Amino acid sequence: DNTHQTRTQAPCSHSPDTIILQIRLNIPLVRTLTSYRPSSNIHQYHQINQTMCQPQPIPCVTIKTNARLRRSRQWKDQSENQQSNVTMAPKMSDQTNNTPKKKNSRRKRRPTKKEQRQRLRSNSCDVSTTSTQPLSSDESTSTSVKKTAKKTTSTPRRKRSKKSKSSRPKIVNILATELTDEEKAKYVALDAEMVGIGPGGFQSRLARVSVVNWDGVTIYDTHVQVVEKVTDYRTFVSGITEEDLLSDNAVTFDEAQTKVAELLEDKILVGHGLKNDFKVLGISHPWYAIRDTAKYEPFMKTLDAPIFSDPSHPNGTTLVAKKLKVLAKDKLGMIIQEEGKPHSPVEDAVAALELYKKHRGKWEKAVEWKMERTMAITQRAQ
Repeated sequence: DNTHQTRTQAPCSHSPDTIILQIRLNIPLVRTLTSYRPSSNIHQYHQINQTMCQPQPIPCVTIKTNARLRRSRQWKDQSENQQSNVTMAPKMSDQTNNTPKKKNSRRKRRPTKKEQRQRLRSNSCDVSTTSTQPLSSDESTSTSVKKTAKKTTSTPRRKRSKKSKSSRPKIVNILATELTDEEKAKYVALDAEMVGIGPGGFQSRLARVSVVNWDGVTIYDTHVQVVEKVTDYRTFVSGITEEDLLSDNAVTFDEAQTKVAELLEDKILVGHGLKNDFKVLGISHPWYAIRDTAKYEPFMKTLDAPIFSDPSHPNGTTLVAKKLKVLAKDKLGMIIQEEGKPHSPVEDAVAALELYKKHRGKWEKAVEWKMERTMAITQRAQ
């Protein structure tokens, strides 16, 4: 039994099998060899043998080899870097000495006019201080040409004067050379000023009327008496006062009505917002003989939202008349109806007439097209 137990036990660390295994696994044999010493005391020998036969921790071989490889690589890299730094230093110094400097690719700043003048002056001074030896005819001509060229280039440019707002013309006359005197005599322009009657002065009555011809000359301009009690003279707009209506120069309403009707007979009437003027005058005029700048579509502006909720007028199709002041400034550069000053019916009539003159060609074509359409519709109805 004892022999059988001893055979089945694991080999001791000092046995030849364990020594060979330790050598293959690169395990130190110092402990095993030093601890194997013959002893007289058998009990002590067995204790040593038991401790030596216990399993010993085997370190991992791959971890040690990897660490050694890392250290060797680091040492090689450091040595190579040091050698490369030592060898590259003289090469870099040679390259810096031999390589030419790079040109600055940045463009030079353009000299200002002041600097150009100073250079020209310095060049002229250099020419004057040079030797005064007599020159040949060719040289003298070349130098004279150069001096003249310098003189022409050295002259400063004139600055354009900015036009002030006050320099704008108040009235612009547009010439129409294609019209004869007879055709010009067919055109008149009208404008009227009103005052208010009744509670609040909301009802309008005629207080002044002005008519001008094609050339902007005043044909008729008078104040009109008002029979009713005036509650609002609207002086800040119309410029009319109580003294104007009570003066001897003021005419009655019937006289003004008949005179204006005579002047408009068989004429093409130009104006702005003529509907209101016709209402206070109590007269009418054929539609094909009216040129109203408030109703001409190219002069009108569109609204994003219609005034009335009508399905036939979607957004962007509702046209609204612009003020005569805005049209005159935008289209003609004329300044009328200045703030703080009352309106002048003569100036307003002239402004409307000038607007018509500028757009007369397109306007007349539109009127002719409308007349043809109306003629076709009336013929169908008959």
